[in-house]
Amino acid sequence: MTAIDRTAPASLKSQRHLTWGMIAVGLVSIAAVVVLGVTGNPEAATAAALVGAAVFTAGGITITINVRR
Repeated sequence: MTAIDRTAPASLKSQRHLTWGMIAVGLVSIAAVVVLGVTGNPEAATAAALVGAAVFTAGGITITINVRR
């Protein structure tokens, strides 16, 4: 239930921070894969791709839609 002053509860805020952190790690790993692939380091690019895939697989992203009438 939402507080009277319309602020999100602490658990929701921490969940948002965790989600944004996972997105940031995923994007950084994608950028690392591209850079390492272009510079001729396929082994390092594969390792970075595995890290990014593990972050998205382990955490996942949950989207909640609340319809108010």
